[in-house]
Amino acid sequence: MTLATAVLAATAVVLWRPSGRWWARRRLGAVTARVPAGTMGVAALAAGAAGVSLLPRLSGPGVLVGLTAAGVAVFLAHQVRRVRARARVAARRAEVGELLGLMTAELRAGALPHRMLVGLVTDFAFIASAARAAELGGDVAAQLHEASSVEGREVLRDLAGAWHVAERSGAPLADVMDRLEQSARAARDLAREVASGVAPARATGRLMAALPVLGLLLGSGMGGDPVSVLTTTWVGALCLSGGCALACAGVAWIERIADTVDTP
Repeated sequence: MTLATAVLAATAVVLWRPSGRWWARRRLGAVTARVPAGTMGVAALAAGAAGVSLLPRLSGPGVLVGLTAAGVAVFLAHQVRRVRARARVAARRAEVGELLGLMTAELRAGALPHRMLVGLVTDFAFIASAARAAELGGDVAAQLHEASSVEGREVLRDLAGAWHVAERSGAPLADVMDRLEQSARAARDLAREVASGVAPARATGRLMAALPVLGLLLGSGMGGDPVSVLTTTWVGALCLSGGCALACAGVAWIERIADTVDTP
């Protein structure tokens, strides 16, 4: 067991440190500077090392407590990913709204649509393919439609349709862009209001899930030993696993309801 633990820990240490190129891109704020695949496996290896080292000491209720802790950790990681995903979607919507506002201002000032798109690509990397198509005389509408497939940038689908009609018919694009920008702004304002409305429900659900921990601290302060009961007896371990399962289910239920309301 000791040798297996040492091997897993050494492998985790070797994979933990990313390359110098990754650090440089991270410090420069590159969008594509993601954590290398090897680094993503460090947590699993570290958990494996801890599990191998603790396995001889776990028996009976301890195994159930360990499995419960692992399940709660997975659930928390999933919730953190969901929160970050919502933040990324909101940031994309704000970025698209800013793009539409700048495009409307450029068109009102008399800029040509293709030149305008090429000039804005330095600040909005997600329209790089559309700007390249505009510079080379390609299908800009198709590239904008493809960029709209990313969640949070759905408004680009309407922009692609307006661009296509303007190219085919010669109709002015400025008026349509103005209406798209106003619609995107109204959608963002509504999304912010809805998010602020469901935020108390999310916070309440998380607080109710964390209250049992305060109960354990209160019991320990009164001279009892609830932690020992929950981790060393079958009745306590079953109560702990059931309580954690119900708490996670409650948080997931509230998050599901809030996501349904929060979906534009």
